[in-house]
Amino acid sequence: MPKIVTPDAGPAILTAAGAHHYRLVGLEITTDAGVAFNYGLVALGDSLQTSLTQVPSFLILDRVYIHGQPTADMRRGVALNSASSAVVDSYISEAHEVGADAQAIAGWNGPGPFKITDDYLEGAGENMLFGGADPSIPNLVPSDIEVRRNYFYKQLRWKSDDPSYAGIAWTVKNLFELKNAQRVLVDGNTFEHNWPAAQNGYSILFTVRNQDGTAPWSIVQDVTFTHNVVRHVASAVNILGTDDIHPSQQTNRILVKDDVFDDVNATNWGGSGRLFQILDGTADVTIDHNTAFQSDEVIAASGNANTGFTYRNNLTPNNQYGVGGDNYYGDPMGTLTTYFPGVIFRRNVLQGGDPAKYPPDNFFPATMATVAFVDQAGGNYRLSASSPYKNAGTDGKDVGADIDALEAATQAPVDTPSMFAATATSTSQVGVSWLPVSGATSYEVYRATTVSGPYSLAITTSAVSASDGGRSPNTTYLYKVRALGLGGSSAFSPLDPATTVMFSDASLAGVLIKAAHITELRTAVNAMRSAAGLASTVFADGSLPGVLIKRLHILELRTALDEARTTIGISALRYTDPTLTAGVTTVRAAHVLEPRVGTQ
Repeated sequence: MPKIVTPDAGPAILTAAGAHHYRLVGLEITTDAGVAFNYGLVALGDSLQTSLTQVPSFLILDRVYIHGQPTADMRRGVALNSASSAVVDSYISEAHEVGADAQAIAGWNGPGPFKITDDYLEGAGENMLFGGADPSIPNLVPSDIEVRRNYFYKQLRWKSDDPSYAGIAWTVKNLFELKNAQRVLVDGNTFEHNWPAAQNGYSILFTVRNQDGTAPWSIVQDVTFTHNVVRHVASAVNILGTDDIHPSQQTNRILVKDDVFDDVNATNWGGSGRLFQILDGTADVTIDHNTAFQSDEVIAASGNANTGFTYRNNLTPNNQYGVGGDNYYGDPMGTLTTYFPGVIFRRNVLQGGDPAKYPPDNFFPATMATVAFVDQAGGNYRLSASSPYKNAGTDGKDVGADIDALEAATQAPVDTPSMFAATATSTSQVGVSWLPVSGATSYEVYRATTVSGPYSLAITTSAVSASDGGRSPNTTYLYKVRALGLGGSSAFSPLDPATTVMFSDASLAGVLIKAAHITELRTAVNAMRSAAGLASTVFADGSLPGVLIKRLHILELRTALDEARTTIGISALRYTDPTLTAGVTTVRAAHVLEPRVGTQ
């Protein structure tokens, strides 16, 4: 792997103003071993840009390994102050600093859109942060951010009371934070390890901040947090309605759905052990279909009332207080009335809670055993068929997270099958085959008789070969295959045709080329042309019996077949004797076998 090494505190890679259309692939990016402090290894844009015309754009980091040194300060892996940029299939680690926040990825002065998918992201301060410094570009809000299938992780050797502690008190805060961002999708990620250190231990923060007091337009809105796993943390989610230090806009339209929060525990990780903390006047927050195991409150509230709040179909323990707020701990109804006027609070399982303290239409089993998970001890949080809460949600689905959807979202998409081939094995059967795909659970083969379709599902199999019977003779069929896995389906393979014409004298070894061989090929080629949506070719010497086979007959077949193949989207054939010269080239077996292969 090529390596780019910075010898000092500056970046290894820095964009010029307005730089655009670069893709960096397969690089290791780091600091020299002797560098004690680095501000950031990759800077896509910076704080100096004051207009959108200066912002770099169309930048991709693909399969890069970005890392600091285990004992050195490294503030940031990637500064994402750009437009139309992506970090994909990459590994960013050892981002940490004593006395200041460090991130794997952070952005504050770039408009987006951003795509951050299938990465390992390790940062002591915030693993990922948008906002955190005021934009230099007026009214800028990082927007249209896609965060999928990443693994957010903090090393336990950074935790002072862990047996593996390495002795350096890095600044540790949270796993994911939005301070100024909008239209954000966070889906299918795993967030692991967070504890109180330089912050109070909440792991996922939607906390609007006009950080330096010069950006009152700062906002957190239109955030979708779905199909994620958050585990081994002190507290889970903190949502702040407005900045309590400088003027800001209101946090609004937050959806938290189909997530699993596991081992949110004050005893194990410190902090409060709370699931949700909601503060100071949020608007339109919806928490729906989540499964959680936290040690303390389900919801804690403070500050101004929150409007448009919905909490439904969630499955959690109640613990001591369940839903509480300032002056209302032990009084869930008082909390909801005071801090969440007009709340929708339905069809939740609050194990161990007191139904007299909550609105109607909720569930209060005495123990988690009553919930009847498939295998709680083994981490399978699906509801068993015998669970009283199966299909009991407001939407007819199981209460709690949709575990099947979560597992599908956290898996990377499977690759497209390669080396796909379709071959007619008789006048009524076609065999198909391809190479196996890692992570695939099954394959689907689709079939059509014309390139424009329609394509219908012909075969579903877990094998890498199959037969499609019941076909009509003298017909070209077009096939394509895709792989299916927990992460969804792959793209389709390129089309491959198969024509159900069976040729006489299969090998042609020692056989004189005769009229029947050319006639069969003409039938197969015109079947291919029909599948391609082309007119049949009218060949010279329409009736071949008694006619000497000559170069013209082969050239016509080649031309007609190649046009059909290229129209379908597959390459023309490469022929023995590309030029058939009068008086020089004798028609022979190879000239007939090659177009046979091209059709069949």
